[in-house]
Amino acid sequence: MSSFIYRTFVRHNSTACVTKFVPIVENYKTLRHIHFPGITSFEKGQKIQEMMVNANLDFKKMESKIRRQQRDVAEQGYKLNDYEEELLIKILQMKPLPTLLTFEFDNVYTGGKKMKQDPLMAQKIAQYESTGCKYHQLERGGQVTWHGNGQLVAYTILDLKSFKNLTVRCFVDSVLLKSVQNLLQKNYSLKSYKNENPGVWMSESNYKIASVGTNIQRAITSYGIGLNVDPDLKYLNSFEMCGLPQTTATSIKKLRPDVEVSIKEVGEQYAKELAKLLNITTVEHMSGEDLEIE
Repeated sequence: MSSFIYRTFVRHNSTACVTKFVPIVENYKTLRHIHFPGITSFEKGQKIQEMMVNANLDFKKMESKIRRQQRDVAEQGYKLNDYEEELLIKILQMKPLPTLLTFEFDNVYTGGKKMKQDPLMAQKIAQYESTGCKYHQLERGGQVTWHGNGQLVAYTILDLKSFKNLTVRCFVDSVLLKSVQNLLQKNYSLKSYKNENPGVWMSESNYKIASVGTNIQRAITSYGIGLNVDPDLKYLNSFEMCGLPQTTATSIKKLRPDVEVSIKEVGEQYAKELAKLLNITTVEHMSGEDLEIE
């Protein structure tokens, strides 16, 4: 199974994606936003994401088989009867909706694939765990980052090929990161920046407020962004995060101490901006409590 890892050395260019992203599948006009209230264990969050990604991959495999069979029938000069054609259309319309999962995790450090190549990996993991945080190795791009109390983690699961003009580069720069920038500006009057390093920054070269890392399998996306709402910044500023020495993390609350913010509210703001950039007309908000996933 082919996959793409978005890596930290890709330069961010806000002018690279000037086209309009448009859903080309009918049910991709709705974004399903599932928020998990309270503190979710990181392991549970990964399990939920994996289940949904696998559901998308399984459907895509079936969809590909149906499309291939339709082509074969047409090439042989045959035609499906009305019942068969209608049945296939109904099956294809069952494609999973684009989904946004939002969490507030327990305190963990996570490493991307580059961490596996670090000769000091064991020593660094011991340092991370000395703070009381667990360490998890992930199959995503990037290096080490922190997730935990006071941070919004938003995983976006969708099929890139179900949108017109949506490349991996555009998805990361002009959808995931731009959604963060838009919500900061519109809701908290905070101007932000992108530079040659992945993430969202509150100055042109420092004060990181959001990280990004994504994995692509057969055009199905997973992972996404971590936005600092009101975390204890010691977890982010005591170690080198994302392979970027001499940079400092900040948060919405630190920059706007006068504003009351909650993970749920910011998650809904992010869903709204994500949908707008993808030209999705409807956002369905759901509680993760209703899913009963153990």
